[in-house]
Amino acid sequence: MPERRATIAPSTDADGVQRLDLADGRRLAYELVGPTARNENDSGEGAVSSDPAAPVVLVVHGTPDSRLATPPDPAVPGVCQVLIDRPGFGDSDVDPGATLASVADDLAELCGHLGVEQVGVMAWSAGALFGLTLAARHSALVSRLVLAAPLAPAESWPVAAPDRFGFDEADVADIAPLLVPPDVDLDLAITIALGDEAPHRTEVEAVPGAAQRLGESVLASVRSGTVGLERDLAAQLTTPDLAAVVAPCHLVLGEADAVCPPAMGAWLAEGLVSADVTVETLPGAGHAFPLVRWAELITAAAGL
Repeated sequence: MPERRATIAPSTDADGVQRLDLADGRRLAYELVGPTARNENDSGEGAVSSDPAAPVVLVVHGTPDSRLATPPDPAVPGVCQVLIDRPGFGDSDVDPGATLASVADDLAELCGHLGVEQVGVMAWSAGALFGLTLAARHSALVSRLVLAAPLAPAESWPVAAPDRFGFDEADVADIAPLLVPPDVDLDLAITIALGDEAPHRTEVEAVPGAAQRLGESVLASVRSGTVGLERDLAAQLTTPDLAAVVAPCHLVLGEADAVCPPAMGAWLAEGLVSADVTVETLPGAGHAFPLVRWAELITAAAGL
């Protein structure tokens, strides 16, 4: 098992957020959850090393979300989770040119910074597109993928989600404020997080504190404005190189998910020709089922 070691950027906030200075000067925010211990490295800089026996799972959030899109207590025994804010979300700097590929490369750079040679990935909703792209571009890094309620790219929508609203890149600046209004406050953010679908609301409300946590995640998604959200929407117009994904991939779909219906997962699975793909459909589950099955999904991504 490779040593997993992270050098902290100069600032570490009280809430646990850390920031990596990327090669291009931007900062990528992340948070470590799980078996970690503080120590000092040879240069005297503060460092965090996870238990060498603990697998590491990169958690990739949906849209509009941030690293806070987890249960209020996301810890899973024996697993070190790396919660990330994509560029322009939460505490990460904006990248006005962000694409699926560039974000995947940012995530690979973070893993290198952490000293992680192999990582499991648990990606929820639109995060699936970034997780798949990471696995396609950095195949030696990603050991396995769990895609929970995955969003398929726009190419699939006429078949997999014919009722989904189509758009092109020229529309993203107009669509972003419709997802998260400029005057959003926590109450409205919670309403957005709860959504309109009964199964989704039931799942969120089943986890104490989850509605507040997801509301805070929605608020964080536009903390730096809507550029991050716009780039995420534009990324949905690009199809990952599915044939280049060789890591075992487990897709978990909610039977009652109206946001990312099971047909999206089936479309992705059909294109993952090089992967050991397993598709599981959860009866009656909505788009928020990861909240109530978090430990199971993270454990699967960890290979435990």
